[in-house]
Amino acid sequence: MDKAFKFLPKYGPLFHSDKTYFLISGGRASGKSTNAAAYFLVKLMGDDFFRGVISRYTQKSIKSSIYRDIIDLIEDWGLSGYIKVDGDEITNKLNGNMIITHAMKLADGTMTAKGKGLAKVTHLLIDEATELPSEEEFIKLNDSFRTKGIDRKILILFNPTTKRHWIHDRWYMDGQPNPKWFRDHEFIHTTYHDNKQNLDPKKMLEWELMKDIDVEYYNHHILGEWSEGIVGRIFTNWQIADAPEGIDETWGLDFGFASDPAALIRVRKHNGKLYLKEFIYETNLTNDDIHERMLKLGVPKNANIIADAAEPKSIEELKRKGWKIQACYKGADSIQSGISKIKQFEVYVDQDSENLLNEYALYCLSLIHI
Repeated sequence: MDKAFKFLPKYGPLFHSDKTYFLISGGRASGKSTNAAAYFLVKLMGDDFFRGVISRYTQKSIKSSIYRDIIDLIEDWGLSGYIKVDGDEITNKLNGNMIITHAMKLADGTMTAKGKGLAKVTHLLIDEATELPSEEEFIKLNDSFRTKGIDRKILILFNPTTKRHWIHDRWYMDGQPNPKWFRDHEFIHTTYHDNKQNLDPKKMLEWELMKDIDVEYYNHHILGEWSEGIVGRIFTNWQIADAPEGIDETWGLDFGFASDPAALIRVRKHNGKLYLKEFIYETNLTNDDIHERMLKLGVPKNANIIADAAEPKSIEELKRKGWKIQACYKGADSIQSGISKIKQFEVYVDQDSENLLNEYALYCLSLIHI
């Protein structure tokens, strides 16, 4: 391996447990995707027969998340010469072991034949399992990969949602694993505390501060605990609306990378109202990638961009490419003061800004400096 990789201790059962099902949950930056990807890659390169399927509900998302992590690890570990990547298949050229992606729902909305042509599957990884709309869909998918004589492992990865979700109803009791499943199920839950050796201390400090700002949000989104229902939100009056043209605008950029996505948000301000629109929300983007995305999206080169002050090198790189970009200022109590300032406005979000709407309990860095 070109780069050292250390599995988080909580993932030990993947290697030594003889159980079939592994419920793998976690909060933000908990390491579950990377560790699951690394486990699949270790099995791919091992001597034992391995045919792993990565399944996700929608075709649109199948090539992101775990699949992307595996591709990155192949390069990081210096394995590119031993592996063939062909569309939805990743093959060990030395022994024929394979990883195959499988979407249940195609882009046109039709459902695929469950597991058709995917024989002798040894491992099934269901990514973002909360996307599955029902327990019935899980059972259909699970049953479709049964092959006589194959000792299977089923990995079910997800971020806990509400206790009304079918995953909670099936496997949990009041947010805790249901003991009736212990005989054949392992329950693995991690948080950013388990993964802190791989994370930016400044980012972890931001998450810690969320405990004092919104403990419900911290417990649910950051620690990955099951919620009772609608989680309390810092901002409760956001509405859906398009932004008027020809008014002042500022752009907020957070660079992110592996655990957190790069995010670019346009903020327009007019008559006591803010209009937000998401343009970029994607992990594993380099500064060159961000530059190309902004050009392709038609972001004006003279746009006023406020960026994460923790990334001075990234800011300078984009500035040298011709962007009008500056670091945000974070003074004492900047999070609390920023929230107070945003609450002075009526806030409207573009209807296509799905990720911004999902995470609107947090906020774009540029909002603090409008």
